[in-house]
Amino acid sequence: TTTTTTTTTTTSTTTTEREEAKAPPLQKPVATTTASSYSSSPTESDLKERKRGEQEAALKHLYDRLACSYHKAGGDRIVAAAHCTEVLLHHLPVSRRGRVLDAGAGTGEAGSMLKNAGVRHLTAFDLSDNMLDQARKRGVYDEAVQGCLPNSPFAEAQFDAVVCAGCLAPSHASPASYAEFCRVVRPGGLVAFSVPRAYYESAEGQGHVFAIETLERVGTWERVFVEARSYFDDVEAMYFVFRRQETVPYRRRRREREEEE
Repeated sequence: TTTTTTTTTTTSTTTTEREEAKAPPLQKPVATTTASSYSSSPTESDLKERKRGEQEAALKHLYDRLACSYHKAGGDRIVAAAHCTEVLLHHLPVSRRGRVLDAGAGTGEAGSMLKNAGVRHLTAFDLSDNMLDQARKRGVYDEAVQGCLPNSPFAEAQFDAVVCAGCLAPSHASPASYAEFCRVVRPGGLVAFSVPRAYYESAEGQGHVFAIETLERVGTWERVFVEARSYFDDVEAMYFVFRRQETVPYRRRRREREEEE
């Protein structure tokens, strides 16, 4: 009995040793803080872009949901579209009422007033597909395009004027939108827009102040009108009208296009 037990133990030990010999050696854990891992980490720019994308998606979802009940929910108490359209038309000659962009058109309130004033070709541009559907029902827009400021699909100098009412507000269109307005409007054309006064005068809104004044300082546009007016109930907004200037780079590109033709 003793001999048998000893033999069994020896056989078991030998088998285990063989299995361990066949097994691959354990690998030493690789440190994750290598140069390559650092290079693949999201940069500050990546994080900002991701945050903008999330904000854009949330805003689109909000207005898609509100579109059908926008006016019942209090949207009809926002008078920015009426004031923006009024000051634009006051300074826009009839001869310049050919093509107008309604940026952040929403349900199309400004569009109705612009068309009634003789604008011949009207384009609606908005983040929300459902808001654009409501705008189309007015029957005043020649085209409706979905997109998000400051990125637009329009050509340089495509419009005689741009109106943007109620869109340049906290968590809405960014200060980069002003440069885009200047890109798509023709020299001599007008840009009319509103910014909530409390936001414009706050630390949070200084990006808008800087962008507006920088474009004015370098001669991209000149101020035609500015005034504080009602925006929503007892809330005020700053209403602006700027005229697009014909800058040196623009004149150079225009000459190049003429030479090519």
